[in-house]
Amino acid sequence: MHSPRHALRSEAVRWVATVGAVILLIATGIGSTLLLYGGGSWTTAAQLEASHLADVEVRELVGTTAYLRSDNPAAPSLWQAAARILRLPLANPAGMIEAQLPGIRPNPAATPQQASLLAPIDAWDAADDHVVLGWIPYDTVSRSIQMIRDNPGVNVVSPGWLTLTSPQGAVRNRIQAQVVQYAHDHHVAVWAMFDNQFDASLTHAVLTDGAAQKKVIQEIADAVRDNRLDGINVDFENVRTEDRERFTAFIAALHQALVPLHASLSVDVTPDIVFLRDDAAFFHAGLAAVSDYIVLMAYDEHWGGDPDPGPVADVPWVTQSVDDLLGTGVPADKILLGLPFYTEFWHRHKDGSVSSTPVAAPNIQPALDRHQAKSTWNDALGVAYAKYPADDGYVEVWYETGETLQRKLALVSDRGLAGVAVWSLALSDPSLGSGLADLLRQALS
Repeated sequence: MHSPRHALRSEAVRWVATVGAVILLIATGIGSTLLLYGGGSWTTAAQLEASHLADVEVRELVGTTAYLRSDNPAAPSLWQAAARILRLPLANPAGMIEAQLPGIRPNPAATPQQASLLAPIDAWDAADDHVVLGWIPYDTVSRSIQMIRDNPGVNVVSPGWLTLTSPQGAVRNRIQAQVVQYAHDHHVAVWAMFDNQFDASLTHAVLTDGAAQKKVIQEIADAVRDNRLDGINVDFENVRTEDRERFTAFIAALHQALVPLHASLSVDVTPDIVFLRDDAAFFHAGLAAVSDYIVLMAYDEHWGGDPDPGPVADVPWVTQSVDDLLGTGVPADKILLGLPFYTEFWHRHKDGSVSSTPVAAPNIQPALDRHQAKSTWNDALGVAYAKYPADDGYVEVWYETGETLQRKLALVSDRGLAGVAVWSLALSDPSLGSGLADLLRQALS
């Protein structure tokens, strides 16, 4: 028989043990919660969710502000109120996810100088006229006219007639009046191409000299007026990154000079292929805001002399190029998609070196036939592939077919682009040129 004192002591021990167990249970629960939600696990989960949200099409995230309305808000539940007071991890999951997303500022009121990030994707289907531009390298009058005749699906030609030649702003003018007349007689517009000879130093000199720029703009405007041109296609390549803002300002000034002449201004740009970045020499959105069209030169994914052989412009790469341009702020209905009518024949030498030879579209299949090369279709890339032995190794070729062209035109239709631009009519197969018009119609059906 236990004494009263012993019984009291036992009761106290049980009480302390019970309280300790409860405290331990609470501490374990709190520790588990912090481990799951307060540490790396929640951060990781929030980052994954933010990544998922970033992958959703922009048009699915924009267009409704119902979730922002504060009128008649629902009263928080007891759990929500307690969670907010105690600052528990799940009190504001949306906020925790938002913390993992890039910070943004509210958009100010739109101005005429701003390009829309969300251009309508149905612009191509809704428009009455779609641009099918064909570049024509400088050639004789008869050859240039023949290129127009051989490509009846083309409604705009851009002959290489204007060239920047001096730091003082001199422009070489080789416009052929007979070609302009023939084009107009056959309902084809003429946008003379204006190039900088790929000369970065020359371009920099002009862009940093206000007087030189005025001279250039005046010469271009005079050429348009005197020769009844319908537009200008600016093909300035190898522009320095430091001249980015200067080049945009120059295009804006040139556009202002062409507007009274009712002449279109298009600007050729290269792909960036970095999502939502536009930090090279071409300020895409800025150029789009001060011109009529942006021509995406979606080729030379693998260029002549590239040590890594591959397609000139496979379908996934072209798709990424278009989406990057849209993502950096260029309206869809201002984009012309550049299409290459050539490919590279890659010679892999036994010593591991690589050389290449450009081949025009109509000459690809005859060249493969001469070497009895068998072709296979690469569905992932949307191009055909062939390989054959050579004296010092072997040759491999990635080349475009009618199926490739169909996929690219479907991209033009799906994204609502303004049209296409072919480099070049001198490289085109007359039958492929006619096929281009047919494929355009199919893409719209």
